[in-house]
Amino acid sequence: MTESGPPLPASRSLRPALALLAGLGVTVLIVFFGVTISTLAALRGVDPKSYIAPAWVYPTHMLISFFGAMAGGFTTARVTTGHSLFTTFVLALILLMSALTPVLRHAPSAEGQPAWYAMSLVIASPLGALLGGILERRRSRRPSTSDV
Repeated sequence: MTESGPPLPASRSLRPALALLAGLGVTVLIVFFGVTISTLAALRGVDPKSYIAPAWVYPTHMLISFFGAMAGGFTTARVTTGHSLFTTFVLALILLMSALTPVLRHAPSAEGQPAWYAMSLVIASPLGALLGGILERRRSRRPSTSDV
């Protein structure tokens, strides 16, 4: 049996895990509150028992999911500054699998939900996370005004 070397220090091996949790937390918070607020706005003056979401709700939820994933990717990349974007890629993979599960299971969609909605989340969420990570890395590479 071969040993790969000494174990990594706790701070070095713990940072990617904490970054992933932070990115997921930011994503979940933004998506939860954004979707809740937009759904409550759509419910205003409507009986909840007979509620069918208006046409604007699903594009709004998709944009909220995209920007939530983007903020999560940004956070993950920010916490792991100086390391590769691998942790941000893992976040994107988690978001992809989360959105892809209902599609693969052929879960019935809500009444009034467009056919494109589920597949658009499969595309938008991981792209948002990757874009957020890339934007943070570009931002961190630029020389700050204090360095000039």
